[in-house]
Amino acid sequence: MKLRTRILIMGGLLSTLQAMAQNLEKPLVTENNHFDGKKDIIAVEAEHFYKQSKNQIRQWYRTSSIETPKVGRDEDENHQLGASNNTYLEILPDTRVTAEDELIVGENFSNEAGKMGILHYKVHINTPGRYYVWARIFSMGAEDNGLHVGIDGTWPENGQRMQWCEGKNEWTWGSAQRTELIHCGVAKQIYLDIEKSGIHDIQFSMREDGVEFDKFLLTKDIDYVPNGEGPVEIKNQATALSYIDEIAKTVKGTKIINATDFPTENTTFYLDNAWLAINPEKYKEAAVTTNFPYENGIYDIIFIGVGENDGQSGFQMLVDGNEVGKYTAPLSKNSFEESIKYNKLWKNVELKKGDTVTVIASVGTDGSEFTRGRWAGILFAPKSKGKDVLQNSKAFSIKKNVGSETIVSGSVTIPKNK
Repeated sequence: MKLRTRILIMGGLLSTLQAMAQNLEKPLVTENNHFDGKKDIIAVEAEHFYKQSKNQIRQWYRTSSIETPKVGRDEDENHQLGASNNTYLEILPDTRVTAEDELIVGENFSNEAGKMGILHYKVHINTPGRYYVWARIFSMGAEDNGLHVGIDGTWPENGQRMQWCEGKNEWTWGSAQRTELIHCGVAKQIYLDIEKSGIHDIQFSMREDGVEFDKFLLTKDIDYVPNGEGPVEIKNQATALSYIDEIAKTVKGTKIINATDFPTENTTFYLDNAWLAINPEKYKEAAVTTNFPYENGIYDIIFIGVGENDGQSGFQMLVDGNEVGKYTAPLSKNSFEESIKYNKLWKNVELKKGDTVTVIASVGTDGSEFTRGRWAGILFAPKSKGKDVLQNSKAFSIKKNVGSETIVSGSVTIPKNK
């Protein structure tokens, strides 16, 4: 009887461990999380992917001080010591450990980017431009030292064949590209050209199985070289549907340009959660311009402002340099608030694809403090439907007082920071 009990216990424990191992390929964050940066450097922990794709043959598994996957062949020890956050990923099983093991394209090796074992990360790009990509890996030999990096489902040439030769048996940063002539890689040749601000899908795909992946970063500085565990990751929790998203979906055909879709380089705006804002200690006005990305037509425009309790921010919108209208946000009783009171409708505005859309914001004051000219974006409703969008926005509002409990209405959640 005791033997039977022990067998049952051991069997149950084995099943539990197997179940735990299977969970180690699951994401720890959702696609509602995205990563930001300071001074144009964005760092992300490898284990904070929001999904995997093309992972039928090889998958990435998490390893930490309390987690070790058991998935087919894997001769490596646990290398969580020295890993950032004491956690990393490994793509398994690892069937090509040395050059003597058979190389099987499409199974344990993929020289073509984006074909196998893809990790996905949501990253917010504030300033468009060229971003050099660094990754931190643990390589034990010549058969586990390669990755590919891509963006938004594309795999540009300069994101392919990331290669590590130096720094074996230790966590090592690298940003070199393997070429036909230089197998150990050419420095400063791994980068992504990002043309538009906003949230992008940064992706890493398998080149060789057995790679151990700790962290990556994007930087605009060609001469920047990370050391140690690198910069701190900055993670932001977004809502599944923001206030502006909720409103837009109430009328079919309504288009959105979020404030954060506007490029802010060389402007006096800064990114404040899901809004653009002005630092009133430095500036009292800011302007930003982007191109209208949708089809030609006549639209009803709804500007989504943010009410503040320090005064009344002012806004002006122009299309191709011609004024659409001006608007002053009413005073709020809250530190900041999104609701119908702060939305402005302009009807029957003709727009062509490629037209410039400009927003000029100015701070307000209550005599002692200043607002920050916050705004969330612009909605483009079908002609004569703007009033419906505005009416439907009554169902949603977001209010917050700094230092107090968050008040949530509808099904949206306030950003965390003032």
